[in-house]
Amino acid sequence: MTTTRRALLPLVLACALPLPSAAQATHPCASQANPANRLACYDKAFPPAPGVREAAARQAVQDFGLEKEASPLRNAGQPVEEIDPDRIEGQVAKVVYHGGKRDIALANGQVWATIEATSTGHLREGDAVTLRKGMMGNFLLTTPAGATLRVRRVR
Repeated sequence: MTTTRRALLPLVLACALPLPSAAQATHPCASQANPANRLACYDKAFPPAPGVREAAARQAVQDFGLEKEASPLRNAGQPVEEIDPDRIEGQVAKVVYHGGKRDIALANGQVWATIEATSTGHLREGDAVTLRKGMMGNFLLTTPAGATLRVRRVR
């Protein structure tokens, strides 16, 4: 056998071997049809990095009050309260009054608008507030004085 043929033999053999199909499952988790079950399977097989759970909890606080299309997926071992909190706390960065209603910007970047025109619940920059889920998809903002305002997330 010549040197050229000897050099080409591995290449020819490699081309002759069957390649794995892209449709073939490379891991048992890949065959799970339900996305949540597939994620849970992968998380069990390959646990997320240490900071993933904390990052998901921080993101849930940032997303509090925004419209959600579906219930969020949880990381393995993560309680639902971390990814879908029922309340958060924030600090008022700015209050803009318009037509008896208010836009309330928080230090974390969230902006909330009062749903009803009311003179109760005075707020000023630096005030600590609590936002919590109310009934039927509403959200309530509690001022330092204890007044409760119905609000919706704007941004």
